[in-house]
Order: sequence, then C-alpha cells, then structure tokens
Amino acid sequence: MNLGDILLAIVAICTFVSYLPQIIKTLRTKSSEDLSIMSWAIWVISTLAYLLYSILISKDPMLIFSSFLEFFFCVVILTLAIKYRKS
Repeated sequence: MNLGDILLAIVAICTFVSYLPQIIKTLRTKSSEDLSIMSWAIWVISTLAYLLYSILISKDPMLIFSSFLEFFFCVVILTLAIKYRKS
C-alpha cells in the first residue's frame, strides 16, 4: 500500500465517521428542520461529479471507493432531510 492509498483510506474513514452523527440524529429525532435541503442537494451533485471523475478519469479503486462513500452518505442525508421535513 502506497502513501496515496493510505491518505485515501483516511479520507474514507473520516467521511464515514463525519456523516454518521447527522444520519443517527436525523433518524432518532425524525426531524430535519435544522438541515438545508438545498445545501445537501448541492453536496449530492458535487459528490456525484467527483465520483464520475474518479470512475471515468482516475480509475483508482481507492479514489472510487472514497468518492462513492461520500456520495452515498450525502444521498442518505438528503433523503432523510426530505423525508422528515415537516410541511
């Protein structure tokens, strides 16, 4: 494993750890009033673009995994924000 792979593993772990508290809080409270749906929608678009870049241009498996992980968690949070938004 080279230094680049180690750094990307750190990114993947930090990504996983950083999104979990928001997901857990939203699931527990069943409320998303404090989340900006617009911000999370932009994050989803941004992470999708980065995922596509990593697949189409980079082709680096660690980068693909890391960017997929971030995209997945952004989609989860956006979905929860929409689901639990009170009218």
